[in-house]
Formats: sequence, structure tokens, C-alpha cells
Amino acid sequence: MMMDINKVGELHTQVADLLRNEQLLAAFDKMKALVEQASDWNLRSEYENLMTTYQRMLEFIAQGMADPERGQMYCNLIAKSLILNDRLHRAIHVQVGTTLYYKSLRDLMKTPHGTNLYDAADWVKGIIVRDGQTPTAEVQHLLFNVLWTSDVWSPSERQLVADLIMQLPDYMAALCVSGVTMGFMEMYDPQKYLFLFDAWLHPASVVNQRAVVGIALGCLMHDNRMRNSADIRQCVESFEEMPGFKKELQNAQMHILRSRETEKISKFMNEEFIPEMLKNPILKKDKTGLDSLVVEDGMNPEWEKWIESKDVKSKMNIMNHLYTTGADIHMASFANMKNFPFFREMANWFLPFDPKHPDISLELIGEDTPELKLVQQMIEGSEFCDSDSYSLYLFLTGLPQSTRQMMGKHVPVLTDEMREQLKDLYARQNNRGNVCKKYVQNVYRFYKLFSRKHEFVDVFEEETNLQYCDLLQPLVNDAAHLHEVAMFLFTQKLYEEAEMMYSSLEMLTEPNFEISQKRGFCMQQLKRYDEAVSHYEQADALRPDNLWNLTHLAQCYNYIGEFEKAARYYLKAETIAPDDLNLQLQTGNCLAKLERYDEAFKRFFKVHYLDEKSVTVWRAIAWYSLMAGKMVQAGRFYQMIEDGGIENSEGDLLNIGHMHWVNRHYAKATTYYRKCFQLVGEETFRELILNDADSLLLMNVSTMDIPLILDLVKM
Repeated sequence: MMMDINKVGELHTQVADLLRNEQLLAAFDKMKALVEQASDWNLRSEYENLMTTYQRMLEFIAQGMADPERGQMYCNLIAKSLILNDRLHRAIHVQVGTTLYYKSLRDLMKTPHGTNLYDAADWVKGIIVRDGQTPTAEVQHLLFNVLWTSDVWSPSERQLVADLIMQLPDYMAALCVSGVTMGFMEMYDPQKYLFLFDAWLHPASVVNQRAVVGIALGCLMHDNRMRNSADIRQCVESFEEMPGFKKELQNAQMHILRSRETEKISKFMNEEFIPEMLKNPILKKDKTGLDSLVVEDGMNPEWEKWIESKDVKSKMNIMNHLYTTGADIHMASFANMKNFPFFREMANWFLPFDPKHPDISLELIGEDTPELKLVQQMIEGSEFCDSDSYSLYLFLTGLPQSTRQMMGKHVPVLTDEMREQLKDLYARQNNRGNVCKKYVQNVYRFYKLFSRKHEFVDVFEEETNLQYCDLLQPLVNDAAHLHEVAMFLFTQKLYEEAEMMYSSLEMLTEPNFEISQKRGFCMQQLKRYDEAVSHYEQADALRPDNLWNLTHLAQCYNYIGEFEKAARYYLKAETIAPDDLNLQLQTGNCLAKLERYDEAFKRFFKVHYLDEKSVTVWRAIAWYSLMAGKMVQAGRFYQMIEDGGIENSEGDLLNIGHMHWVNRHYAKATTYYRKCFQLVGEETFRELILNDADSLLLMNVSTMDIPLILDLVKM
């Protein structure tokens, strides 16, 4: 009787947990039920061999036999048992699994070559190498699916596929690398991961850059499984000295990290940038037809006004910054273009762009016309990833023929100069670094936009920093790259991760002012002020009179209540920037907390003199006048706040109430307290009063008055 498929999943997880906890006998006991369900003689044989090997190991130990290889043998047993557990899970799901993976696997079993790698390779080579035919879309899809759904490989099967990609056209070899990568992401297989290192040696960038991205993503997915593999570690160590490999792996890491900002960028595009661009007056409909009459040459002043507006400039500056930093700014534009039937086939998400692909072979403007070639070259030379290029092509082919012909009339005739410019553009956009970036975008779009994305573990939702991967960390741990990673995380306001990277960087470099300062800022943003102080002080020792560092050090001391130390740094900063009004306010605030009111008011009134309309300084003077017992002065500034046309905040209402209560004007005090109560509600009002209790005591308000105030406002 077939076991419930959910029970199979539970057993698979339980066995994996037991193996990771080094409870082999218990794991083998539970695995037996999976062996029975799989009904596969080869898997049963492997299970029995592993269990027998372990039992003999235990017997030898019981007999007191020493074995220097025992530790490695034990690790190998666990690794092989984990793989067998995965294969059993796969074998059972092949029978009844409903995901695309298992559906594709069952479909392959019905083909002449089945799922046998050797037969599939011979079949493909027969079509492409021997017969010289261009592979159909069906051949491409089948080859991808064979590699994606293939079982755990032997070393000879790895060599077979490594040889195969050297004989195929580059775009087919690239598709093979993607198929193997997705297979490895689906189920851990050491030989598939080693194959990706083989593929990096391929001469074509469209192939080797997919391999290096696969190496990075695969490690993010399965680092915990690979860290104990001697073969993989040995391979990684050999590639550490391979010219260019470290740099390209680091480049792949940065593009994977940058994918974190894609969702935020897409939101900005959809909610801010595109709506702002649609306000362009040139897009407004002309209901009368009069606007289209040519009156004079030059731009419409209304357009210039729109272009020069603050909102447009701000959003254009943001877009320019995102573009120059290599951010993925096209996801939002193309997300809605992934509903074409073309994208229902998984392999098509990983196809290198080919304008002559059978599934998009409709003519845009005309067969082999200069206009068509120009459009093709513009797309190929653009920064669009393959997936987005297919989206654009499919969109254009879906337009009416008359529209396409009209577009063709506006395409300029190719000159020799234009051909050279396009050639240069193509070379820039298709160098190894940009090919890597585009491929990461391809993979990102698959995980985020594929119609069956819920069936895949989204690697971009997990930790995407190779610095935390035990296997590859030595390759990405040099100071220059660590600084790049830390800076990216810092600019993305991922302060906890950024601080960890700066901490690692600090261990690789001499004491550095910038690193100490940024670690301090990260800790300050995380509200870990004691640690922030430590780093800021280290920075201060390296560069004593840095204004920014002094003010932030003072702020942190202020936050932790060490006002004497805060004042010392504020006063030191004042000597460097005596006319900084914000610094004057901060210093005055700190001095007032130390009850050095004369010094504080000196600074507050300086700011007030230079900026008479500053409500911030009015509030500071009013509050600290209350604390200093200067009731007339407090009243004058609270009156200025009320007369200034500013809507009173709950703080203003509360403080004015305090002023009247201290002056024993209880009726007026109650009026303001009630306004505050009505604004914030009972619970918040109670918190506000209790928070001010210590200050009220300093103003000689009795502790008995606090509950009276709380009850008065409710009358």
C-alpha cells in the first residue's frame, strides 16, 4: 500500500535530521520504510551496503581495533546516507508527485532516450554534431529537462556532460549549465557541483559566467552539505589559484547581493517613477487639436517647467544613481510581460537570447530588412537580460503588422558609424562581467515570476552573502572585496550585516578610521550605543578632530545618559564649527540636562537670533525655562508657539499644561491636559504624564498631584 505522500516528506526530514545529529542507527531504522516504498532494487542494495558498513565499523570498535581512517569513513557514511535519503524521496515522488519536476521526469520516461544521460547525449549529438541540424525548441527543452531532473551522477556521467558541452553550440552549452544548476538546487549532488567548475573552463562567456553563478548559488543552497566533502574542498582549493576565478566569483556575489534591492526598486518604479513620468504634459491628450499646431520652434515652456520640477529631478537623480551602480531597474517594466505562452516552459527562462528562436520567429518588420537587423542589434546590445529581451521581442511580434511597419519607417538607416557604435555597445554589454549580471537577473526573474514558482525553494529569499558560506568564504575574503560587500550592505542600510563585514575587514587591515567610524554608525543605528561609543572612540584616537565623528560620539553618550561626556565632545565639536546651528541646539540640550542653564540658553538664544522662525528652538527655550524656574520666559515662548499658527502637538499641550500647573493655574492646566488627552487617548496620556513625573518633581509638583491630573482629564 502506497504511503501518504505527506508522511514520505516527514520521514525524509526526520532521517535527514537524525543523520545531521550523527544518529546513524536511528536514521537507518527510519529510512527502511522509505526503502520499502521506493521499490527500487539499486536503492535497496545501496541502503543495505551502507548499513552493513556501519555495523562492521561498530563491531571493530567493540573489538578494540584501531583505525586511523575511521573519522573520514564516518563522515563519508553520513554524506552518502544523506544522498540516499534524497534519492529515496525522489524515487517515491516520481510515482505520484504533482510538481513540474516530477511531471517532467515522468514525461521523459516516455521518450525514446528516457532519462539515461548517455542515450540523451548521443541523441543530441546525433542531431547537432553528426547531422548538423539546428535543434528545435523541443530538443532544447528535452535536453534541459534531462539534466534538470537527472538522478545523482557518477564521475563518468559528470565527464560525459562536461565533454558534451564542448561539442554543442555555445547557447546550447549555456542551457545545459542552467539545467545542471537547477538540478543541483533541487537535489544535492556533489558531481553536479563539480561539473560547474568544469564548465567555468569553457571558453564562451555565456557558458562560463552561468557556471560561476551556479557555483555561488549552489553554495548558498547547500553549503552545509558540501563543507565536509573532501572532493569539493579539493576542487575549490585548486580553483583558488586559477587566474580570474576569484575575481569572477566575487563579481557574481556582488550581483547576487544587489538582487536584494530589486524588489525595493520595482516598488519605486511602479509607485513613484512611472506615475511621475506619466504626468509629462507631452502625454496629455489634445482634445481640440489646436495644441498640435506649430506656432514656433523650441520646447513647450510647460514641458521645461515639468522637467525642472523638484519631484521630477529628484526621481531622475535616483534613477541615474541606480543605473550607474548596476541596479536591476528593468524588473518592474518587464514583470507583466512574462505571461506569454513562451514562459510556461521552464527551459525558456534560461535560454540565451536568440532572435531566430523558433518560438519567436514572427517577423517584426520584414524578413532580413535593415530595420529588423537594427532592432535585433539594439536588443542584443542593450543591458536587458535574456528573459527581458525575449519579453520585448514577444511584445513587438504581438503588435499588428501595420503598427510594426509604421515603427519600421521611423527606424534610421544604418550608417557605417552607427554599425561601429552598435558593435562597441554590443562588446560592452556582453563582456564577462555584464553577462554575469544579466544571468543573475534571469535566474532572479525565474524564482520571482515563473507561474509555478511556489514549487521551488527561492534561493534569493535565503541568505545571499557568500561570506557566510564555509566552502567559498576563503575565495571572497580578501580585504578589497570585503570592503565592497560591506559598503553595499551599508548603503542598503543593512547595518547588522554591514557591521559584521566591517568587523571581518578590520581583522585583515591596520587600524582604520573609516572602518571604525562605520562600525560605530552601524551600532548607533542598531541602538547598541555602548558598542557605538567604543568604535567612535577608536576612530577619534585615529583622527581626533573629525567633526562628524565628534558629534556622533556625543550623541551616543547622550543616548546612554552620560551627559558629562556628551557635553565634552559637543563643546569640542563647537570649536570646529561654531556657526553650526544644529550643533548649537544639540550642545544646548546636553548642557541643559546637566542643569547648566545659562550656558544652554546662551546657545538657544544664538540660534533664535539667527533663525527667528525656528519652532524647534522655541520649544527648547520654553521647556528648559520651565525646568530652570523661568516661568515668564517659558510663558512667552509657549505663547509664541500658540500664536505662530502651528498646530499644537501633544508635547506642546502637555508642557503648557505643566507650566500652568506649576503656576497653580489649575483650571488652565486642566484645559490643556484635556486637549492632550483627547488627542492621544487615555493609555498614551497616562504614559506621557508618568514619563514626565521626575521633571514635575524637579518643578516642585507633589507626587500626589500625578493621580489627580490623571483623574481630572476624565471628568
